[in-house]
Amino acid sequence: MLRVLLLGQSGQLASELRLTTPALIQLKVLSYAEFSALSDTALNKLFFSINPVWVINAAAYNQVDQAELFPELALAGNFYLVQRLQRLCALTQSKLLHISTDYVFDGLAKTPYKEQDQAQPLNQYGKSKRAAELWLLQEYADSSVIIRTSWLYSAYGTNFVKTMLQLMQTKPQVKLVQNQLGSPCGALGLAQVIWQIVSGKAVNSGVYHWADAGYCSRYQFAREIQAVGLELGLLQQKAELLPVAAKHFALSAVRPAFSALDSSALRQLLLLPTVSWQQQLALVLRSFSVIKLDKLEKD
Repeated sequence: MLRVLLLGQSGQLASELRLTTPALIQLKVLSYAEFSALSDTALNKLFFSINPVWVINAAAYNQVDQAELFPELALAGNFYLVQRLQRLCALTQSKLLHISTDYVFDGLAKTPYKEQDQAQPLNQYGKSKRAAELWLLQEYADSSVIIRTSWLYSAYGTNFVKTMLQLMQTKPQVKLVQNQLGSPCGALGLAQVIWQIVSGKAVNSGVYHWADAGYCSRYQFAREIQAVGLELGLLQQKAELLPVAAKHFALSAVRPAFSALDSSALRQLLLLPTVSWQQQLALVLRSFSVIKLDKLEKD
């Protein structure tokens, strides 16, 4: 059995990881609250008792706009947590798989970002995630795998897809940003990639990107959600979708105008087929069709 410690419990990715744990994995789950509440001594004891081969960090502070008002919260959840986690991994010689974000980029690119492209975050959330990346690349480079992902969604937690289904079902009109482009990513697909890496696929330490192929605006994403939702019976009415500029919402944090990720490097290493964001969305929404939407909102 391969011992794995998962940090994160009820979020989108953590939920998918727990539900898809391979038989050969002995999984221990620790919530962010539990981790934060334990003293260094207690955590040392816990890590030595579990003695994990891998630690997966699926916990994060991801309130992008709140991070502009309270940057110390973003640093606590995204940087200081990783520092503490890395030191514990070093004690037990555990490998660390850490999830990062497309928001480490400034959005000035015209083609999807590759792993070696320069990171230059625009907001406090992105800066806190980039600080964690730099720490691991400096202090734990030989034993860390960093996966940047973007626009994550699933049947669990809070995400754009579930929010859109709820709004389209209750509102006659929904306004959506059309001048920010990114790559949607089904959390189930990312979980499957993570389990392949942890289970021994030939992936070296370093930074990788993972999202579904292609990119779109939030407006285009919502149009596809509505089309598939109507087809599957998840929606009983068609809302009017209005494209607007990002400035319409007057949000605290600046988002990159273009943050699409090129995932070809990891896809080739793992010998995985290219799946478009539209194909992955249809697969995920088919799983929604067997669960009532009001139940999803309570998860």
